[in-house]
Amino acid sequence: MAQDSGHFLNELPIWKLKLVATEYRIDVSSCRYKRDFIEKIRAKKLTEQQVRSALAKAKNEPSPGIAPSRELAEVQDIGRDIEKIARRPAEPTELPTEDEKSVEKHIDEALTMKPSFFGVDSITESALNKMIVGDYNEAIRLSREARMECLESFSTFQVYSAAVSIRAADELLARIPDGKGKLDSHLRTAVAGAKRAFLGGSPRQREEALESLETLASKTYSAFIADTEKEESELKDLLADYESFGTRTEESRKYLEIAASAKQAFDFTQYDRFMHDAREEADAARDVRKNEIDNAFHIVRASAAEARDVGADTASVESNLGEARRAFEEGAFKRAVDLLAAVERAADDAHLQRIKARRELEARQTEKAGFTVRKYGPILKEASGYGMNVQESMAYMDNISNSLSRKDVVTAAKYARRVREKTDAMEKNLDQKRLELGVIKHVEDAKCGKCGQASLYVYPDANQKCLECGHTFTTEAGRDSEVSKPVPNELKLGGAPAKEELQKAPEKKKRGFLKW
Repeated sequence: MAQDSGHFLNELPIWKLKLVATEYRIDVSSCRYKRDFIEKIRAKKLTEQQVRSALAKAKNEPSPGIAPSRELAEVQDIGRDIEKIARRPAEPTELPTEDEKSVEKHIDEALTMKPSFFGVDSITESALNKMIVGDYNEAIRLSREARMECLESFSTFQVYSAAVSIRAADELLARIPDGKGKLDSHLRTAVAGAKRAFLGGSPRQREEALESLETLASKTYSAFIADTEKEESELKDLLADYESFGTRTEESRKYLEIAASAKQAFDFTQYDRFMHDAREEADAARDVRKNEIDNAFHIVRASAAEARDVGADTASVESNLGEARRAFEEGAFKRAVDLLAAVERAADDAHLQRIKARRELEARQTEKAGFTVRKYGPILKEASGYGMNVQESMAYMDNISNSLSRKDVVTAAKYARRVREKTDAMEKNLDQKRLELGVIKHVEDAKCGKCGQASLYVYPDANQKCLECGHTFTTEAGRDSEVSKPVPNELKLGGAPAKEELQKAPEKKKRGFLKW
């Protein structure tokens, strides 16, 4: 069986194809394009070896059918053609405005002339019936009529199908968002070429331009659909990863479903917009969850600190907490969440075991948590009235009250510690707000007995506070005495009972103009 030389022939220039045709006496006089020469030579079923032999023979001995001068002339003609093409300006990808309007007008007209072959089928059926019954003359007449009408309908069909393909490719190019698909620039060129051929090209040019346009449009659409499927798959994988560490992705998945519906309706602009919204919503939800995890470290640390204060061994707990922090900073959020949950459980269990071993700790921690609610509750309400962001602390206060009501001392203690930490951290900002609104007044000609600065301010409850060092004083029956700021004596926990701590407190007082 002869080897197919089609692939090899595609690599040969026309002048070499002519040499092969001359060697094997192939008539190529009617050929105008390279593919015509290839089809003629391929029809002879020449092998690649035969083609190479013909070219080698023509190289060593000029073929009698082609004089050396003629071969040289053809090579020179090819060179001139190449130079002419190189000097030709780049083919524009868009038609001039007037030509564009003319093309659109002709396409609109062509789309109204939808061809039908029903009449041709009817005449052809009649001709066959006439031939069967022996009316050969009428059969010939009807057959000729059917052929002529078919040619007329086919001509209309060619124009109609060209208009449909050009308009569809134009709409496809307009609907695909920028940056989608890999063949946009080629498709634009093909659309412009098909419009030129439709406007004034020969039937052959129109057919070739349409074939190129339809092929590129199909590839562009396939590339776009492949990109969208890849994009959707990547986003779904991303959402699954976010959900693994507790991120709420309902909104993002809703946008993803809307985008898929838009793609099915071929509304690619809406598809691109909703996919963008889905990604943004997913990233926003991830950031919210990331902040929640970051805040959870404070609660877990408070849990470990409360367990340590009642005498529990928290060395391993704090080590695991450090490992959770490293995982969080490296972006391994799921591992960080798992470690935090394990650390919090271990700290709470250790805390609970200590309370069961020493029952007096339960009453003292209950009182400590209750004192936090009584003292810091009004402060948080005051800060909220000034427009400060205290929602998180207020939520913790609710957690404390709920935990105390169900006698969950461990949970109440850790949230109480966190409330104290957050409220004390915003104390300077709160004092600044009080100062701006005139809630506190400066005490003239008075200095702080601790830091020596003239920054004493009096509060509505008659307390005085130094805004430099935070030292607080209170007046009782004409006397000033210091108020211990960090943790009241009656709430300190340790080996000695609270009563002994209260008995030691008066020994720290000093006499003078102010007693603190």
